[in-house]
Amino acid sequence: MSQLYKKFVKERVAALVAETERIRNVTVIAHIDHGKTTLTDSLIADSGLLSKEVAASARLLDYDQIEQQRGITIKASGISLLHTYKKQEYLINLIDTPGHIDFSSHVTRGLRLTDGAIIVVDAIEGIMVQTETVTRQAMQELVKPVLFINKVDRLMREKQMSPRKTAAEITRLVREFNAMLGKYLDGELLNEWEVSFTKGSLAVGSALDKWGLDIETLKARTDGSEKPSDLGKAFIDILDEIDSIYRAERRKELMDLFPVAQVVLNSAIRTLPSPIAAQKYRIPVFWKGVTESETGRSLIKCSSSGACVCLVGDVQPDIHATSVSAVRVFSGTLERAKPLINLRTGTQAKSLQIGLFMSKTRVDLPSVPAGNLAFITGLRDIAVGDTLVSEDAKSMTPMSGLQYQMEPVVTYAIEPKNLSELSFIQKPIEEYVSSDPALEFEVNPETGEMLLSGAGELHVEVTVEKLARMGINVTLGAPMVMLREQLTSDGATQTEGGVDTSIFTVSAKLSPEMPLPEVTGTIIDREVSSNCWLLDVSGKIDQYSEEAEWVREAFRTLIRNGPLKGEKMRRLCLIIKRAEVKYTTPETSWREITQPLLQAARASVLSGKPTVLEPWIRLEMSTPEEHIGILSAIVARRKGHVLEIKSERTLYKIDAEIPVRESFGLANEIRTSTSGWATWGARSGGFRSQSNPSVRYD
Repeated sequence: MSQLYKKFVKERVAALVAETERIRNVTVIAHIDHGKTTLTDSLIADSGLLSKEVAASARLLDYDQIEQQRGITIKASGISLLHTYKKQEYLINLIDTPGHIDFSSHVTRGLRLTDGAIIVVDAIEGIMVQTETVTRQAMQELVKPVLFINKVDRLMREKQMSPRKTAAEITRLVREFNAMLGKYLDGELLNEWEVSFTKGSLAVGSALDKWGLDIETLKARTDGSEKPSDLGKAFIDILDEIDSIYRAERRKELMDLFPVAQVVLNSAIRTLPSPIAAQKYRIPVFWKGVTESETGRSLIKCSSSGACVCLVGDVQPDIHATSVSAVRVFSGTLERAKPLINLRTGTQAKSLQIGLFMSKTRVDLPSVPAGNLAFITGLRDIAVGDTLVSEDAKSMTPMSGLQYQMEPVVTYAIEPKNLSELSFIQKPIEEYVSSDPALEFEVNPETGEMLLSGAGELHVEVTVEKLARMGINVTLGAPMVMLREQLTSDGATQTEGGVDTSIFTVSAKLSPEMPLPEVTGTIIDREVSSNCWLLDVSGKIDQYSEEAEWVREAFRTLIRNGPLKGEKMRRLCLIIKRAEVKYTTPETSWREITQPLLQAARASVLSGKPTVLEPWIRLEMSTPEEHIGILSAIVARRKGHVLEIKSERTLYKIDAEIPVRESFGLANEIRTSTSGWATWGARSGGFRSQSNPSVRYD
């Protein structure tokens, strides 16, 4: 396949990377098992990169062995496709993302890099909890939606719905989806982004059987008429025709009569914006720099001739090239071996290779212009969310950090299967964990115990499997839930230090939900996963100096060990208002700098009346009526609450919430107790006061 991909990119794609108006950057998002990867196979086959016969079963972008074994997507994976629409060829940079809540950080990263989203909804299960979570993320990033209602065949075949009732059910789902959009968009944008056949932003069909319908399919049956009555009649007539084909057991004909890739890709090109159109309104959402500056104008216009500005969306370690980073080129042209500055670290480095991702293959190119997704190899000390720029943009404001839906909330003690490897495994684990913002790894300095934390059970299990493939074999202890400490109010300003030590005046504040606190100052340190920031407004700390490292260490000590109960802190913004850094000898510098800073910081945090929190999760279970009592009992037994039970056709949806500490083994219990009839999804339920769970701290 790699040779096919390379030939495809060199001979066909390379000519389009500079045609920015004909580029679409698209993420495929959905609830787990609603058919994202199955649909993506057909989209890939449309470009001739996969046989149409094996599409929908190949799961080409789930190339990881763990994904193949478990049958789920666990990472974002990208590929560049070509599609002809109205006699013009377009380049579509596509990212397939996971649907499981434990891997939702991949969705966040994919959405930041793209301008449009194909949202897949199961016609039977409807709008599920993760559907709303990923849609909300897309709307927050101003990523425009196209809706594909999948598994329509099941309405006709399993539910025995008539074509008219099938059409009515699809209409109901579209209304429900648009109502969900209304929660997150204002009136004008909502009116523009609501999905419908007439707007060209709606397609329906079956990804498994590879057929789909859109507005152009309907208009072909109405002689071009767009009257709602004519389109409605055409829709029912086509569904009746499809139903007859199913009844005659000729379903393979459907992929040729109504090819799903044609309607979905047409919808994406017709409805979703080019990078030039999208960056005008998207850049101000996650970049707080001056838009009237030279760099700002280049970003807004998606200019390939301006300063090079890239945002890192993924980082993976590589034994040959140090690291492989996925980036979006927002401005300028990314060129091989041209120096790039990391605005987070201030370091400058040259890339070894650049080019395009084609599933698991990397195809190198000499340059990649603005508006494209690309890869870079060879950069050290690089992290997800970093802004990389050319020399002429080194003074620009970095892009805002990504805001993740899930924090690391489950912790396991780990140890090597072979104790003789104890001294060798720490560094490679740290390197791997640094590539995933939803993972944390630390070693207790007193006991030497190694702790691995992730977004959930599955996330940690998959991490251990991946480490084993790297030759790092570890065993897991019993799971523990990570508690948190958080301010309930802003702390008082505190000063500590004296003649023989440094003097610090600091103020602890509750960080807002937005990624970057609205405080003027220099960012000395940050931990994005827990939304903790260290800002200097004194102007006395050089962030690249040795003294700044001691200041960072003090801050990290504080957020790792909160002053109330020693739990990790979240949503803390520590502001240094005064700094007189001094020490007598290098040997005593650590104590004479960190001790007064820690004392002042702890005092300020304690004055903000911190509380201990524990994480909860929100559940949505879909089940036949006979299993409602069983599932309600499971929730109660796990110290949770059923919030709502509502009937939707032949199924019932149970909305519930439980503490994370009670969620271990939940999937298996739901599956076995209902004989597999119930499906479920989860999203973060925020944090609750440990002493009073009715008080939420989202």
